[in-house]
Amino acid sequence: MLKDKVIFIAGACGRIGSALSKELLEQNAKLVLADINEANLSKLTQGLRGEFLSVRLDITSKESLESAINKAAQHFAKIDGFVNASYPCGKDWGKVGYYEASFEQICESLNLHLGGFILAANAFVKFFKKQGYGNIINLSSIMGVYAPKFENYAGTSMQSSLEYSVIKAGINHLGVWMAKELFNTNIRVNTLASGGILDNQVDSFLKAYRKCCASKGMLEAGDVCGMIAFLLSDKAKFITGQTLVVADGWGL
Repeated sequence: MLKDKVIFIAGACGRIGSALSKELLEQNAKLVLADINEANLSKLTQGLRGEFLSVRLDITSKESLESAINKAAQHFAKIDGFVNASYPCGKDWGKVGYYEASFEQICESLNLHLGGFILAANAFVKFFKKQGYGNIINLSSIMGVYAPKFENYAGTSMQSSLEYSVIKAGINHLGVWMAKELFNTNIRVNTLASGGILDNQVDSFLKAYRKCCASKGMLEAGDVCGMIAFLLSDKAKFITGQTLVVADGWGL
């Protein structure tokens, strides 16, 4: 489905990014694996088979984005699609109680995460316009689509912060805005809003979450990769401006 397509993955070393890297290589895509952590990039590439290029990338830096895009284009002569699976966060992320974040802490979270996604999308739009076509997929969350189920967090140290929901809702609308503005340019923009991904969460939370779902509950990173691969393929060439939810029915 993706044979010879060149896909640029930002945040390639994250849970979804690394699973997606393996999935797309199995579908014979050529990859640009980009991440801010070069040590993790080295570890990731050791276990992969296929054609790929690894580059360091900071999505909050215009210079870093331009350099990484240029390296990818020079190496492969094209970029068919861009997936932003990055998860930038500040030093206090997840440590501040509800309603307690300072202005500086709020700005840090929004600037790094939402600001970084906007900056990265802008850079790829400019490249894709010159190329004559392109495909952007931003990774978001059900927390940007629905209100959190706060009761699921009872008795745990976990939380679903306001900033997180605002960031993810912003990413969702980033896709809508760009898709409409880019009509008649051969550039598609879509968003994948995933359900929760397993990451050693406490058992009480997992049980509560499972009751909200149709068959599985919390997902493994690989569970969302099929939808991303589909959106990257020509089979989805008439899908743009959509936020597609993969969450085992959590929002019902």
